[in-house]
Amino acid sequence: MNYSEARKFVEETTKYGSILGLDTIKTLLGELGNPQDKVKIVHVAGTNGKGSVFTFVQNVLLQAGYHVGRYASPAVFEYREIIQFDGKNITEEEFAKYITTVNMACERMVRNGKHHPTSFEVETALAYLYFSNKPCDIVLIETGMGGETDATNVEKEALCSVITSISLDHMQFLGETIEEIARVKSGIIKENSDVVVANQDESIINVIKSKAEIKNSKVVVANEPYNIKIDGYITSFDYVTANDTKLSIKISMMGAYQLINACTAIETLEVLRNKGYNISDENIIEGMKNAKWSGRMEIINESPLIVIDGAHNPGAAVKLKESIEMYFTNKRIAFIMGVLADKDYSKEIKIVAGLAKKIFTITPDNKRALNGKALALAVADSNKNVIFEPTLEEAVKEAEKLYRNNEIDMILAFGSLSYLGDLKNIINDANS
Repeated sequence: MNYSEARKFVEETTKYGSILGLDTIKTLLGELGNPQDKVKIVHVAGTNGKGSVFTFVQNVLLQAGYHVGRYASPAVFEYREIIQFDGKNITEEEFAKYITTVNMACERMVRNGKHHPTSFEVETALAYLYFSNKPCDIVLIETGMGGETDATNVEKEALCSVITSISLDHMQFLGETIEEIARVKSGIIKENSDVVVANQDESIINVIKSKAEIKNSKVVVANEPYNIKIDGYITSFDYVTANDTKLSIKISMMGAYQLINACTAIETLEVLRNKGYNISDENIIEGMKNAKWSGRMEIINESPLIVIDGAHNPGAAVKLKESIEMYFTNKRIAFIMGVLADKDYSKEIKIVAGLAKKIFTITPDNKRALNGKALALAVADSNKNVIFEPTLEEAVKEAEKLYRNNEIDMILAFGSLSYLGDLKNIINDANS
């Protein structure tokens, strides 16, 4: 297979849907020689913050001189970003090479009367196969949407299991209550392992601790940061780890939620230090300061100021509201908003819509998208200054017109990661 043929094969596997369960992925990995057992894994589950936590961890590990693999799906800006080695995307040649091997394994499974793997299972198998053939010191693996029955949950042991902020999302698959969802997410915890948990509601932490106790695993809950200061778009804070290490940290990743994510990342790095990884305080300080994560409170244009954020559920919307109040106090903001129909967008709207002077709704280019007209009707209950735009280009054009007329100070686009890449391209093209 060449790259285009390999991509076509993966796209065709979307017809097999999304199935929670481990039988098929374990069979596929068995056909490939169980590559997941040949790498050292840090595994993360959670509703929000997985990507940010691992961005901090990845950057510090690279700063310390380690070779790092990373798997995170779905892609935001470029498909091959889902699989990275040392911060660089898998190449087209490598993708084609390993997908060819995965494809042959899938064909053997079907001939033997087994189910054909789903696209996520194919991508997950590809990631493990790729990492097992690279000199990875550590591999960072993000779950898809679940935990216990997520296709990534196949390793026999992990260096550390990390559970980030949990909120109500994917309830049709994971459970109707926050505690049920926490139970599913904590399914990534392995026997006799270390677990790091983001500081959050006590009921969630108790569920995770109960699961860890069954698995005879040690839980560290990230502490609260203190001496928090904001200088422009840089946030500084002090932090004392569970090991009583005191650190003074600066981060350039904006967002109130990034404080929680940063502290969770620091505790994860502390676990790795305890396991013998040579990570200095200076590595942590420098790595955290230089970490950048596209699509999360990211400034993509200075004039007008345009910020994009992947907030796509009520929990993230609460954090987005806190971030607006933290960094953009008294700013007149135009929102560009596009959501997926299977998200609890009505709650998102109630949380943040009142902060905007004007809201432009769009329909993301995604088969799960909510029509922008329907979104505008829903937004109108919380903010009458809303209008549907038929294209993202039109939404940007109209928002920029408001800026030129001095009616707003900035533009904030959020709601679904699925259209933020398109928005970034529009802005880049306009500036080139």
